[in-house]
Amino acid sequence: MDRTSIIKVIALMVTAFGIGIDFTGALMLVPAIESSFDADITSTQWVLNIYALFFAMTMVAGGRMGDMYGHRKVMIIGLSIFLFASVLCFVSPGLDYLIGARALQGIGAGCVWPCTLAFGATKVSKKEHRALVMGLILAGVTTGNVFGPMISGAVVNMGDWRLFFLASVVFSCISIATTLLLMERETKHKKGEHIDFAGMGVLSFAVLLLLYGLDVGADWGWTSLPLLLLFFVSAMLFFLFPKVEKRVEEPLLLPQLMQNREFLITLGLNMFNVSAAFVALLYFPQYMQKVLGWSVFQSALGLAPLTILLAVGSIVSGTLYNGFGPKRLLLWGYLCATVGAVSVVIMPESWGYFQILPGMALMGLGATLTVGPSGTAAVCAVKPERAGLVGGLSFMTHLVYGAISVACATAIMYVTSLSNLRGHLAEAGINLSEADQKLLNGGTLTTDSAKAILQKLGSGEAEKVKAAIATAFDAGMNMAFVFAAISVSVGIILALLLDEKKLHKVEG
Repeated sequence: MDRTSIIKVIALMVTAFGIGIDFTGALMLVPAIESSFDADITSTQWVLNIYALFFAMTMVAGGRMGDMYGHRKVMIIGLSIFLFASVLCFVSPGLDYLIGARALQGIGAGCVWPCTLAFGATKVSKKEHRALVMGLILAGVTTGNVFGPMISGAVVNMGDWRLFFLASVVFSCISIATTLLLMERETKHKKGEHIDFAGMGVLSFAVLLLLYGLDVGADWGWTSLPLLLLFFVSAMLFFLFPKVEKRVEEPLLLPQLMQNREFLITLGLNMFNVSAAFVALLYFPQYMQKVLGWSVFQSALGLAPLTILLAVGSIVSGTLYNGFGPKRLLLWGYLCATVGAVSVVIMPESWGYFQILPGMALMGLGATLTVGPSGTAAVCAVKPERAGLVGGLSFMTHLVYGAISVACATAIMYVTSLSNLRGHLAEAGINLSEADQKLLNGGTLTTDSAKAILQKLGSGEAEKVKAAIATAFDAGMNMAFVFAAISVSVGIILALLLDEKKLHKVEG
């Protein structure tokens, strides 16, 4: 690449780095947020899920707006929204307020990310450099994923988790400056296009209702009429979505792409690779803090085998893409991720950190071999002017399914851990009310509610309850990874079905 292209790629990596810090760093804050707002995991999971959902649903619109009005302009708008939302996260007085601010962060990131990918795919001098550039941009994100937890650990040790969002403010300002200075204005844009707000709205509400149903299912009862009605409305919206797409002028899912079997398989490969990684990013830090008793910073270091592999692997997979092709990389990546998820389930609880270490390494390796190649295959399969749209579409499927995976895994985890906790308390002869058991289950013992319950017990009983909670969390986490293993194994089948030659003829 020439010098100008290298400078542009570095600028894009800086922007990606800021997004990467925000994603994993916020996950590490979950126990501290639980304590601050007296909440449990079913509520605090929305810190991840609402961000992922709004990020995902904005990306297609962000990519198309970049194609229509200029990627530089849309990036600056998105970064400004992200900056404002980060300030709101910093001053958030309650969990609902924080979740709303995280949704706004997702909207900003959803405008920035597809335009970043489009710049990387279309602004390099040679087409064969695309895979390398995409790998470098992903390396920017995943390097941020490495440093995000460390920043979280540092600010929690300083006494206020809100300080973490100041880092997002700083990197938003840096990214706005580099975009203004280094990215040139585009002079040619696509004309006469429309954004499918109707399709986005229907799909967003369908996913949001599904996630909410999975969140409240344990409290409402899984067979209760209100919950069944909620799932029914969600299913009807999913059913309505393709019908809406047939009526809009510019649908999210372009017919010439959706009619191609290989491209649909590629979208599936963008989906299922996220199951194990998202569940790992949510539960491994909590396992280290709630079961092993580590600090946030120690947990950040403990998560390094996963995050460092993600960072290094993005570059490696980018360099291997042209030589090996996406099929082989995806197949081996999905195999690694599946074995990694299974290993978490079968490793003995008594091994402590080493129960999760092999799985962490294998899932990190699996993600490096699947995330980059699946996204690159989708973007490289279309004409350059479709790069923003397809970049948004591929990562939309990635994040939407990631949010659904986390919600499903959390529902399974909560039900399993609550049942396990009841059994251990019964064996120990400790009588706690149903409400108290639910308050203790899946949460952190530093919340005001948990402290109040433990204070009612004798010291010996309190220690038994703490041990039962740790054991129950481990059992719940194991069942969450059973779901993750089944989900990610679907990618093995899709990788075997992929025909690379037909894939690259989608718009040829």
